[in-house]
Amino acid sequence: MRTVGQILKETREAKFYTLEEVEKATKIRVELLEALEEDNFSKLPPETFIQGFIKNYGKFLGLDANKLT
Repeated sequence: MRTVGQILKETREAKFYTLEEVEKATKIRVELLEALEEDNFSKLPPETFIQGFIKNYGKFLGLDANKLT
């Protein structure tokens, strides 16, 4: 089963978005986007923020954000 980070990264790459483009659209810093895609939650703020980041990023990519969290 794929992780949330893998789903986000694969979807972003399939749509040919750069991390910088996602940052501009979502206001989530590139470093945090990278940590999300790597499932490296130790580099991220508390869980409440992580859930918001995942929903925001997923919405931007056209994914069902509720299924990601």
